[in-house]
Amino acid sequence: MVTFDLEALHKSIGARRVGLAVTPAAWLPQRQAALTECPAVAGDVRAFLALEHGLRGELQDGVHVESYADRATGLPVFSFYGERKTVPDAFWEAVDVAVFCAQDASHRAYTFHWALAELMATAAVRGKAVVVLDRPSPLAWLGAAGPVAAQFFPLPFPMLPALTHGELGLWLKQEQFPELDLHVLPAQCWTRSMPWAATGLPWIPPSPNLPSPDSILAYACTGILQATTVAEGRGTCRPFEFIGAPFIRPETLAAALNARKLPGVYFREIYFAPAFNKFAGQVCGGVHLMFDAAARPDPVRTQFVILQELARLYPQEFELKPGFAVWLDNGAWTPERLRALDILAYLESLRPVLAEFAARTHPARLYPE
Repeated sequence: MVTFDLEALHKSIGARRVGLAVTPAAWLPQRQAALTECPAVAGDVRAFLALEHGLRGELQDGVHVESYADRATGLPVFSFYGERKTVPDAFWEAVDVAVFCAQDASHRAYTFHWALAELMATAAVRGKAVVVLDRPSPLAWLGAAGPVAAQFFPLPFPMLPALTHGELGLWLKQEQFPELDLHVLPAQCWTRSMPWAATGLPWIPPSPNLPSPDSILAYACTGILQATTVAEGRGTCRPFEFIGAPFIRPETLAAALNARKLPGVYFREIYFAPAFNKFAGQVCGGVHLMFDAAARPDPVRTQFVILQELARLYPQEFELKPGFAVWLDNGAWTPERLRALDILAYLESLRPVLAEFAARTHPARLYPE
C-alpha cells in the first residue's frame, strides 16, 4: 500500500507556524483520516488555505469562496479560490511554512496545480517555506499525452503530464524559483506504472464531480465538452461518464463511436436529464463511457474521436465555446478542423514536444516508471 512519511513531515516543519493547503481527499492511511481531519499531525497549525471546491470538498466547480472560520477546528480558512485567485497576504502573515497535500486529477485543466504554483510564488516573495506531502497521480500509468500548453500553471505542459504535484513543484522551482525553500516528501511505495487500484488507497473525490477512478478517466476524455454545446454530465450520477444533449440521437452516436474501436472504452447509448448545470431538467440523448482499464484506454485519442464524431454528426448544433482552445494548444480550433483532423497523425506530431517535456522535467522526477 502507498503510505506517507509523517515523521519526515514533522521534521521538515519543526517548530514553525504551519498553514495547511489541503483537501479531504488527502487521505492518510496511517491515521485513517484526511489531513483536514487531523491537523495536529502537521504540528503548530495556525490556518488553512482552501483550494477550489472548498476546504471540505463541498463546493461545485467555479464557486468562489472568501475567508471564514473552520467549523471543526475554529481555525481561520483563507481562500485561494476567491475573486483574486491568489494566496491572501493574511495567510502568510499567520504562518511560516505551508504544507500542500491535495489529490490531483492528472489533467492540466484541474486547478490544484495552479494553487500550488501561486503558493510557491508568494512564498518566494515573502521568504516563506513550502512542504509538499506528495500523492499518487491517478492517470500517470498511462504516460504523458496530449498537446502542450500553459493552463493554470506558469509553465506549459501536456494535457496529461504523468507527474505528481510534488514533481511539478520541483520543476517550477528549477525553472522559476531556485531560491525557494521547497521540500517535497514523496509518496512511499508508489511507482508511475501503478493504476489507482494498485495503490491500496481509497478513492475519495477531490471534487464533487469526480466520484470514482472511472470519472478521472472520463474527465480526461470528456471534460473539454464543457466548452461546447454538449453536456459533460455534471448534474448527473455519472459526471463526465455521461455526455449528451437534447439534439443527440444516442443510438447513432454510440454506433459511430464504437465503430472507431478505441482501446479500453465502450459507448452505451443512454438518456438522462441533468439536475443542474447544462441542460438542467431537459432530457438529453447521449452515451455512457464504460472503461476496461486492462485494455489500457487512450484518453486523448478518445477525446478527439468524440469531438470529431460530434462535429460530423451534428454540424448545425455542435459548437465550440470560448475557452475550448486552451484545453488543447491555444490554436485555431473549429468544428470544421475537427471534422477533417487526421487524429493519429496529429497525435504522432506531438511526440517531439512530449519528448522535450520529458527531458526538461527529468531532474524533477521522483518515482520509478
